[in-house]
Amino acid sequence: MESLGQNQYKNFVKTVIEDRTVSIHDTIKKNSLPLFKRQNPKPKPKSKQQSANTEQPNPPPIYDWKICDGAAVVHALPSTTVSTFDSYAENVFIPFILNHLQSSKRVDIVWDTYKASSIKDWTRERRGNGQRRKVTGETKIPPNWKAFLQDNTNKKEIFALLTSRVANFQFPENKEVNVTSDEFVVTSRGSSDMQRCNHEEADTRIPLHVQHALDKGCKQVFVRTVDTDVLIILIGLFHDMITSCPSAAIWIGLGMGKYVQYISVNSTCAFLGPETSWALPVFHSFTGCDTTSCFFGKGGRVDDSIFKLLERFTVVLYDKTGNVLDVNEAHKEIFTKKNRTLENTPPTQDSLLQHALRAVYQSSIWYTSLQSVQMVPSPEAWSWCEMDGTWKPVWMTLPEAAKACLELLKCGCKQGCTGRCKCRKANLLCTWLCQCSGECTNNEH
Repeated sequence: MESLGQNQYKNFVKTVIEDRTVSIHDTIKKNSLPLFKRQNPKPKPKSKQQSANTEQPNPPPIYDWKICDGAAVVHALPSTTVSTFDSYAENVFIPFILNHLQSSKRVDIVWDTYKASSIKDWTRERRGNGQRRKVTGETKIPPNWKAFLQDNTNKKEIFALLTSRVANFQFPENKEVNVTSDEFVVTSRGSSDMQRCNHEEADTRIPLHVQHALDKGCKQVFVRTVDTDVLIILIGLFHDMITSCPSAAIWIGLGMGKYVQYISVNSTCAFLGPETSWALPVFHSFTGCDTTSCFFGKGGRVDDSIFKLLERFTVVLYDKTGNVLDVNEAHKEIFTKKNRTLENTPPTQDSLLQHALRAVYQSSIWYTSLQSVQMVPSPEAWSWCEMDGTWKPVWMTLPEAAKACLELLKCGCKQGCTGRCKCRKANLLCTWLCQCSGECTNNEH
């Protein structure tokens, strides 16, 4: 480092002072030298490198069967180049299908359905309400496509219109296109051999189409979606599905446009192993999904030993170095001793239990995705309540702290509880904690 400085000094004197070929006002270039504060990054342990980068093979150029999340496709395809919904179907949507048929023998489009009194209504409500516009072939395309697709009725009508246009289109004879229509499947080849399906979401219906492809002996199956939930469900059910065609390969394209990540479900499940793969959906729903084996049959109950494990898991999410097992204790300790805000502390035990119940309910729906007709129980026993026709989460069963603390309010009135009485101002009756012992005019009202 010393010799480098001496050489740069001599060069500066020669070029600036003696030869005057460089202006004295020119910026001197900074040396990029390793200093004590900037140490070379430590290499990751081999096990962490492997877990962070699961080796993925290159996707094949041609597939036997492609299955697309219809709603994701409609969200992603451009709508500004066409003027009407008929034009959208003919010049945007059907060309999308034809493009995928170039590298596949069959393409399936799977739509969401929109049922009354669904737990998905709460999620859609949080995303906002869209602009209602009646959909016909001649209807003008709305300028705000995103807002248009936020309305459930709009989506039902455009999905139905696209389904009818696909059903009436003449695709190449050696190709096949299938589109879901409510509980049934419309196909370009007469009648479909797929069973009636009562699933609400495309997320759970897509694995049924994958299973149908494997039962037909397809070796290469590709799923196109933007929803991580679909990948998690396929991983959880992989070892059950693959038994019908062990040599098959299942691929998923996650994302749209230039940001598509191609993931081999086979390689991912081989890396995780059967037990971890099967357990992944319930942990995904527990750690967060849209609404957050099979149905347990014991409505609204989580085993105590399992819940203790969930408590410890939750504590570690908020405090990796803590040794507390109980979330209530962790909630108090993190808030009081680590100067965290309430938003950055673990939930209470009661709130965590309600969250766990909702996670079990959602993951149970995912685990029964391969059943064409799901027998889904009422969400009421799984920490959901119906309010004004909409199912909403039960965040806790204990009273709110603010309301509970109000009940401990006491007054110091000695000569009758008048308008200045603390209890009367809070619309509460006086109790034995008060100076009046509850024997006052306030309790007569």
